[in-house]
Amino acid sequence: MIPRLLASTTSHKAEPLLPALEIFSRLGLHDIDLNLHHILEVGVPVEAIQQEAAANGLHIWGLAGGWCDFFHPAPRIDETFRSIDRQVEIAGRFGVTLLRLFFGRLTLADYSAAAREVICANLRTLSDRHPKMRFVFENHDGASLRPEICREILEAVDRPNIRMNFDPINFEKAGVNSLEAARLVAPFVGHVHLKGLENGAYCEFGLGDVDLGPALDVLADHGYAGRFSVEYEGPFDKTLRLFESVKRARIALGPRFPL
Repeated sequence: MIPRLLASTTSHKAEPLLPALEIFSRLGLHDIDLNLHHILEVGVPVEAIQQEAAANGLHIWGLAGGWCDFFHPAPRIDETFRSIDRQVEIAGRFGVTLLRLFFGRLTLADYSAAAREVICANLRTLSDRHPKMRFVFENHDGASLRPEICREILEAVDRPNIRMNFDPINFEKAGVNSLEAARLVAPFVGHVHLKGLENGAYCEFGLGDVDLGPALDVLADHGYAGRFSVEYEGPFDKTLRLFESVKRARIALGPRFPL
């Protein structure tokens, strides 16, 4: 795998997907991180997306999966495994081997040694169930917003296809310094999300109150060679802001990673 900058369709979950993909192409955003929302929740056929991508010269490199919770014990975890089985099948149809998921919604107060054992066992099962798929888990809710917990889980699981989707701005929004977080989780990072934060709200990458340069330097120093997905989750025009974010990301990543 070599570093590659992707435009995420997560920014456009509320928009019709196929026209959005055409617009991405017209803007030169040809490398795509596809959110499965439109397939799983809206019912857009995989074949229609494949045809649109082919017609517009788009390459789908990774998928952002539906919600799941790996802190659930049996039998509740069975629902998550059934959902992941479907998502992996969809990934196979796109020829994609990277699927972004979530650790789960467990609160920090409820995290314990027993909870760690449950999620580690579930992630090892996932690894065995789909050994050819690379799963990356995002710091998003509750206990997963503590980098030391993310590291503790991934270190205990110790599987090469179970890695972390490092979202430094999610850490910052939760009051966690992204540089310190990067130092803790860098050995386990398999994917990176890029966006910005201003006055506690999401904004474009490269703007706002947080300079992600030091965190990116940590990843570069650890030899990170994966992909970066740019998202825009702010209140303004998502196409314009995503386009501007990708341009800034190319400038920021260029000196650090051979894109």
